[in-house]
Amino acid sequence: MKSIEAPTELITPSQRMHAVPVSCTGHSDLFGWDGIRVEDYRDLPESDLRLPGMDHHLLVYHYKALTGEFTHECAGRKTLTHLRSGQLSFIPAGADNRWAFGQGKPSALHIMVRTDCFDKVLTSDQMTLRDNFQVTSSALEDIARRLQFELDQNGASGVLFAETMTAMLSETISKEFGEHTSKNSENRCNVSLARELIEAEYDRSIHLDELASLSNLSQSQVIRAFTTQFGTSPHQYLLACRLNKAKRRLLSGGDETLAQLAVDLGFSDQSHFTRLFRRATGVTPNQFLARQ
Repeated sequence: MKSIEAPTELITPSQRMHAVPVSCTGHSDLFGWDGIRVEDYRDLPESDLRLPGMDHHLLVYHYKALTGEFTHECAGRKTLTHLRSGQLSFIPAGADNRWAFGQGKPSALHIMVRTDCFDKVLTSDQMTLRDNFQVTSSALEDIARRLQFELDQNGASGVLFAETMTAMLSETISKEFGEHTSKNSENRCNVSLARELIEAEYDRSIHLDELASLSNLSQSQVIRAFTTQFGTSPHQYLLACRLNKAKRRLLSGGDETLAQLAVDLGFSDQSHFTRLFRRATGVTPNQFLARQ
């Protein structure tokens, strides 16, 4: 994949975070996510930030935009504009950038995708990405909101969720900011082996790369093909398998605690299990048992 020509030394997301003279209110470092990082910056003070190119692509979700003027520079191009809440900015890997704004305390979610993970989910190796500072995209905003919610939940949904979001984000970025050619048609592909793996090993962390390899597809293709053939994404199918197993275990009358049941089925903890069970059934596990 070809992006904006980069300097020989690119900074990492951690180096970038330390170069920014404000603290983020939360980040995803401890979630075990590979190749994607999320940082939340709330109520930013007046700033003029000049940052070198990074080894990740950067998507910024301006969920509370500044009402005043905003200056942005990227790869030698300068933009002076007024952002609206909900708009997004994209900086390709390797591009230096500047952000300058006055008082008003804007808030933004910064989403970074490592270039090798971005390339892995796509089907074409011929890609040119362009920066864009003021974008309205319902698809990108939906992904950003889901990642922001997951950040608030301390990464409770696990690595398959993060990998699914990485694949969806990478494909949407490629459509929004680049040109690529898809060489394969996932409509003719068989993803039954991916489904069988989820059904057999639902109690462990399953990676999107495993499902893609089994199906001989890219990560974005396996998500589309799985959804087309089974009506749901691999991550949602995994959750459904765990919850169906939970119902059977609850009805079996065993003496295991909800905490142990949650761990056995692959949930991060009892709270995560209870929250997803209630979302799917409308009742808590204990209320489910009481109704039987």
